[in-house]
Order: sequence, then C-alpha cells, then structure tokens
Amino acid sequence: MEKRIDKRHRCKASIAWGCFNKKKMFNARVLNYSKDGMYFESDVFFKEGANIYFQMNDCLFDSSDPELCEGLRTISLAEVKWWKDIGGEDNNHFGVGVKYVEYY
Repeated sequence: MEKRIDKRHRCKASIAWGCFNKKKMFNARVLNYSKDGMYFESDVFFKEGANIYFQMNDCLFDSSDPELCEGLRTISLAEVKWWKDIGGEDNNHFGVGVKYVEYY
C-alpha cells in the first residue's frame, strides 16, 4: 500500500550529502523526489531521525513528466525517514528516504 501523499518525480541527480554540522560528505544518486522529500542511493547511510545536509551537483529529468521541477531542492536539510540495504554480499549500497526540513 502506497503511503505517499505527494506525487514522485523521476530524475537522475548526483548529490553530496552528510550528517548536518559535520564536514565529511558522501556521494549519492537521487532517483526520485517530491515536494516533501526524495529517495537516493549511496554507499553509506544514517539511521532514522538523523538530520542531513545535501547539495545538488547535477540533475537530468524525465522529460515526459509535466510537473518536472516541483519540489526539487538543490540545497537543503532533510530528516532520514527510512533506509534499506540494497547491496550484495560484497558491497555496501543503501537506499535512503528523506523528508525535507521545513524552513520559514
């Protein structure tokens, strides 16, 4: 059962991300996003509830999507909502779902 409220948009983006307020950054690949969050894959993860910082390096969109850029943030804070191990036996690879931190 789908729990999402907002439509997801496909993209191929590279981001640099890390734990908020830390210098170490990691590379990741964003596969989809909405106005409230995004899904990316990386060789590292942080547990649920962790606050992360990310910045977009580049992005290719699915040109068939008429609502292309709605919700895509190029730099932001987000909270890790879930993660899953998607790697094989010999490599670490994780899927991570985050929700953008609202700012006012």
